[in-house]
Amino acid sequence: MSLRTFQRRVAKLEQRHKPRMSPIVFLYGSWDPFVDGIYAAVNAGTLDSDFIDILDILRGWESAGVWAVAYAR
Repeated sequence: MSLRTFQRRVAKLEQRHKPRMSPIVFLYGSWDPFVDGIYAAVNAGTLDSDFIDILDILRGWESAGVWAVAYAR
């Protein structure tokens, strides 16, 4: 096996085992803009204050890696 082929195979393996990003991180780039938008909407009265509880649940899913399980192969 050539070195170039070996490098490609290793790169594929590394990519396969890399954790998938959550839809929120995919759409917003990180949690910070998403959270800022939620708090702004709650303060403006657009969203109910109960959404802060949902935000905590989503944050728990992010830290627990639930998205990786949701995209299981």
